[in-house]
This record gives sequence, structure tokens and C-alpha cells, in this order.
Amino acid sequence: MKTKQLGRKKRIMISVHLNASDIAFLKRLVKSGTRKAREITRARILLMSHAKKTNREIMEALGCSPFMISSLRTRWLKRKKDIQATLVDAPRPGQPKKVLPAHEAFVVATACTDAPTGHAHWTLQSLRDKLLETYKEMNTLSHERIRQILLK
Repeated sequence: MKTKQLGRKKRIMISVHLNASDIAFLKRLVKSGTRKAREITRARILLMSHAKKTNREIMEALGCSPFMISSLRTRWLKRKKDIQATLVDAPRPGQPKKVLPAHEAFVVATACTDAPTGHAHWTLQSLRDKLLETYKEMNTLSHERIRQILLK
């Protein structure tokens, strides 16, 4: 790693050195084109970085930002030079699903049983009420969501 002085900030230049198996893997990945576009772009950045291309050359060739290039090199270094871990995104946090597969199975199984008394078939509202009655942890659920479950 080289250090460059730019005004007051020090910028560390990370040089990428890949082994033959990593290069072969990246070339196959780029050539196949079956992965996500961002993964293919990352593979190209690593290959060009290994070939000692500058950030400007990589930016012009791939149309990406200098931040993307430097953050990818840093990620490669932090992930102990593991190529596959460098290419893929980390799982993103998000709100957990409210309707679990067990809930969906319950709705489908209930819809296949005999209709409640006084009805010829299960209505979306009655399926919703039965689900909310059985699973107390669920506070609300729309009849539209019940319809979507039954369409699967």
C-alpha cells in the first residue's frame, strides 16, 4: 500500500494482486454474464485494478465512480482477499415479514375445509378473521393479503 498526500488528508492506495485461480474465476464470471450487473462490474474493476489500471482509466472504461472503485478495493482487502465475498452484497436489514409461511399454509388449509355455517364458501373476510383468531400475535391483516396468498 502506498500513501499519497493530498492537502491535509492522507489517501491509502490499495493495490490489488490476484492469484491465477481468482483471475480465472473473475474472467468466467464476466464472460458468462449470468450474475447481477453490479457483481460483473465489480469483477471488471478487480481485473482492471490487478492490471494496474488507474482509477481514471477504470472510470472511463466502466462508467463508475471513483468511490465505487476505492470502496471495492477496501472491501477486497477487509474481506481477506476473498473474491466471492467481495463481489456480493451483504444482506440488507429490513422489516421482517409479517405473514410467515405457516400463516400462508393455514389460510390455504382453512380455505380447503368446509365453509363456516351459514355460508356456501369461505369469504376473504371470514378467512382473515379465522387467521387473526388463531394467531394472536398478528394484529391486522387485510383481505387483499388473504387474496394474494390464495393466488400463489
